Amino acid sequence: MITAEKLTKRFRSITALNGVTVKIPKGTNLIVGPNGGGKSTFLKIAAGVYRPTSGDIKVFGKNPWSDGAVRKRIGVAFDPPRFPTFVTGREWLSIFARARGKDDVEEVAEILGIDYLDRRIVSYSSGMLKRLSLAQALVGNPDLVMLDEPLANLDFSGIRDIIGTIKELREEKSFLIISHMWEPLLPVVDRVYVIADGRLVAQGDAGEIEETLRRLYYGLKG
Repeated sequence: MITAEKLTKRFRSITALNGVTVKIPKGTNLIVGPNGGGKSTFLKIAAGVYRPTSGDIKVFGKNPWSDGAVRKRIGVAFDPPRFPTFVTGREWLSIFARARGKDDVEEVAEILGIDYLDRRIVSYSSGMLKRLSLAQALVGNPDLVMLDEPLANLDFSGIRDIIGTIKELREEKSFLIISHMWEPLLPVVDRVYVIADGRLVAQGDAGEIEETLRRLYYGLKG
């Protein structure tokens, strides 16, 4: 599904990714690591937002930044969520649904329990914006859903709801989840990858990597 070869991304003097080589199969995949470690940069390159400085990445066998057909197969929720404030949630989601040739805004809203789509986005709380961001990633029925820090700034109820949604949909589509919180997500993912200091430092099946994660993660946190 996603193949990266010696993937490097620099922002002037900062190296966000440094020679990452990895193959991520279809399924529900989690990339974890410390803040600033490079995991969100990896997602943005895979989503076609950034181009790599060097190296290569393929999503469904194509370059995501040069192939519009591939980008239509990808839904993305960025963190922090950013939306125009002068439109309603329904109007905003309809743009993405039409771009993918679908009319599933109501279906997605029902799945996520969103009942405020006809309100202008300017009135949304941070939790409401997070749900709208997830809805944006799901409308149009993409094959791959990328979620950047989906549990950030949520209370326990919100975390349970998001994890429940991933669990409900994981049989229908693939997920690439970026998070610094791995423990709540481990039961619903297939594979886990750790990116720190711009490098891939560990990977493995979710059922086998917990001990490694505990050692690495708490070590990374100092």
